[in-house]
Amino acid sequence: MASLSRLFGSNQNAPKLSLRVVFVVPFLLQIFASVGLTGWLSFRNGSIAVNDLATQLRIELSNRIQQELHTYLETPHIVNQINVDTLKMGLINLNNTSQMERYLWNQLQQFQTASYIGIGLQNGYYIGANRNDDGTIEFDIVDQRTSGKFEKWLTNNQGDRSQLLSVRENYDPRVRPWYKAGVKAGKSVWSEIYAYFGSRVLVISANQPIYNQKKQLLGVASTDLTLERISQFLNGLKIGKTGQTFVMEKNGYLVATSTLEETFIVNAKKEETERIKAVKSSNPLTQATSRYLVEHFGNLDQIQQSTQLTFEINGKHQYLQVTPLSDQRGINWLIVVVVPESDFMAEIHANNQTTILLCLVALFVATLCGILTARWISTPILRLSQASQAIASGELDQTIPVESIQELGILANSFNTMTQQLKASFNELEKTNAELEKRVEERTADLRLEKERSEQLLLNILPEAIAEQLKQDTKAIASAIEEVTILFADIVGFTPLSSKVPPIELVGVLNEMFSIFDNLAEHNGLEKIKTIGDAYMVVGGLPLPKPNHAEAIADMALGMQAAMSHFQAPLERFNIGSQFQIRIGINTGSVVAGVIGIKKFIYDLWGDAVNIASRMESSGEPGRIQVTEATYERIKHQYNFEKRGKISIKGKGEMTTYWLVGKK
Repeated sequence: MASLSRLFGSNQNAPKLSLRVVFVVPFLLQIFASVGLTGWLSFRNGSIAVNDLATQLRIELSNRIQQELHTYLETPHIVNQINVDTLKMGLINLNNTSQMERYLWNQLQQFQTASYIGIGLQNGYYIGANRNDDGTIEFDIVDQRTSGKFEKWLTNNQGDRSQLLSVRENYDPRVRPWYKAGVKAGKSVWSEIYAYFGSRVLVISANQPIYNQKKQLLGVASTDLTLERISQFLNGLKIGKTGQTFVMEKNGYLVATSTLEETFIVNAKKEETERIKAVKSSNPLTQATSRYLVEHFGNLDQIQQSTQLTFEINGKHQYLQVTPLSDQRGINWLIVVVVPESDFMAEIHANNQTTILLCLVALFVATLCGILTARWISTPILRLSQASQAIASGELDQTIPVESIQELGILANSFNTMTQQLKASFNELEKTNAELEKRVEERTADLRLEKERSEQLLLNILPEAIAEQLKQDTKAIASAIEEVTILFADIVGFTPLSSKVPPIELVGVLNEMFSIFDNLAEHNGLEKIKTIGDAYMVVGGLPLPKPNHAEAIADMALGMQAAMSHFQAPLERFNIGSQFQIRIGINTGSVVAGVIGIKKFIYDLWGDAVNIASRMESSGEPGRIQVTEATYERIKHQYNFEKRGKISIKGKGEMTTYWLVGKK
């Protein structure tokens, strides 16, 4: 018996582990590792995708808001410039109140975003037109007839006074903030944000001084925008589920907010409106965001470029983007977009909870299967172990039954089942990743399409060579060209026809006519510069040199003249016996061409040659093409001319000009 014990041997100091534990524990460790790794990868990839999506959303929203505000804020300055130019040209008389009323009423019809258009004079007179929320229009009048009193009149649908609403004593426009701002700046400028006289509406005024030919101040043209409309626009944007956006000045005062909260309070004692700083907003998210910006930057003037940040409110992460908005007229604002991380992560967290629950169920089932499998495998082995111990003890009369290996087959099936479950988990993960990648690709495609549209729009505005230069450097681009040929054309009698032909019909004909001119310019390799009303300007020889620029301009002029015969039908329908005629002027000389400024780019020309070409058009005759001697000398051998002789040209004295008749 002792020899059998020595043969089999035994180590009394070795650790004693259950065979079932040896089978079950590694199996469970594999389950833990696989499920944990799968869940972690899923959460990590989801978080990355969400962060990318949040970044794109903030950028897109900020760009859209910035674009909308630029358009909204540019309109009142356009209105002011139109008013100043109209006064300088003498088209309206500041002393003719009825004429001014009709003029301002029509302007409010054309510029729907303007809430108020007014003109204050240095003598204390004033006329303004106000658009109410219900669409009605009121006139504010202070003139010689009112003896300095401020009269408010309601108008009818035709723009005529219908009812005197109120009379206020001693109103002087010269002491109002908008008037003082325009006089002090001496140029187009924004006023401070202020409340309407006698109301609780916050506005900002675009103001431009009006001077006579002697540079004496006549008054100030002003156009107002209500800040409430900016808040309404912000409120209409979808910013996640609970995200917000607001605009504030760099001094901290609120301008507008998507929550539509009041940006001001009314001081009953002082009977005036007091604005609210963003750090004292009644909205918790707006207040916390503005406080963070002040703490982070110290001074909001430090924010000079669009910046993305993240911060916490009560332990919850917030995505934040702040974008400066400024112009040379005094705007110095910040666009703030803030979106709680929970807006994006809520679904991710819900999926994680579901995943954890499913993992626990799977782990419980796997543990039970492991114990059963270990029992099936360990039972015959334990019997063999007992038999071996019996033999080692000298009990040789032991019978070891022959066991089948069915348990091993069951184990193999269990393993295959586990493998299938893991594959299903990985397949689901791959599907999720594929969907996320598809979304990113779709977003990238959308951005690429928008970029292509922007490129095409830029090329429709500027020559390709100039557009490429602007992409590389936004500074002024200008260059001197030694010799080009300039053409000015004007539709004779177009303005009187506008009173006889419906505007839609007339504009349609003008669009068709200018489209033909554009095709002629493209066919002759010329560069269209601009159209002003019914005037058309084109140049040959730039931005790239063109040896035959004068010949190309002559061909286009003859083509334009020939095309005018196609536009008689619209006039015949309205029993108008006359027909469209075009007056064309051409000059050859040196110019400076390029793009200046930083907004609303336009490719333009400067120089004496441009002025002379314009004089050739304005001093010409309907249906004829007048050219200068410089152009005549260049192309006289290729074209037929009639000498007009010397004529008096404003600013140049007498000049010899020719009529271009046709091509030889």
